[in-house]
Amino acid sequence: MKPRVLASMFALGAALSVSQPALSAGNDVSDGHRYFIRYCASCHGLDGLGDGPVAKSLSTPPTSLRKLGDKYGVPLPAHRMAEMIDGRDTPRAHGTREMPVWGERLYELGQGERGEYGIGEVIGKIIAYLNTIQDRRMAVR
Repeated sequence: MKPRVLASMFALGAALSVSQPALSAGNDVSDGHRYFIRYCASCHGLDGLGDGPVAKSLSTPPTSLRKLGDKYGVPLPAHRMAEMIDGRDTPRAHGTREMPVWGERLYELGQGERGEYGIGEVIGKIIAYLNTIQDRRMAVR
């Protein structure tokens, strides 16, 4: 990924996280939303639709994260989601690994803690948030 695009993503994430209303601490979904805004929204959009401000500069459009449940079921399989977020399994659509692989940074934020299935605390919270934004018209497994 081009350094200028990556720098823009960090700047946008920082600005968005500051401008968001404070969410209740201690709630995994609220914490996950905060991390999502900081690390994911610049590409995937504030609502997870794949329409973030950086999306237009990417050769492959970001995925709509609201439709993950269509493919993987609800609740989302935490281990599978973690593999995509931390880079163990970069989606083919990203080809040249255009998607930033946040694993190292997110595990660092969680003080290196890895819970069930090797999922870090921060990634687990992002997944908890992603579960709340799935299109509810799909079948829940």
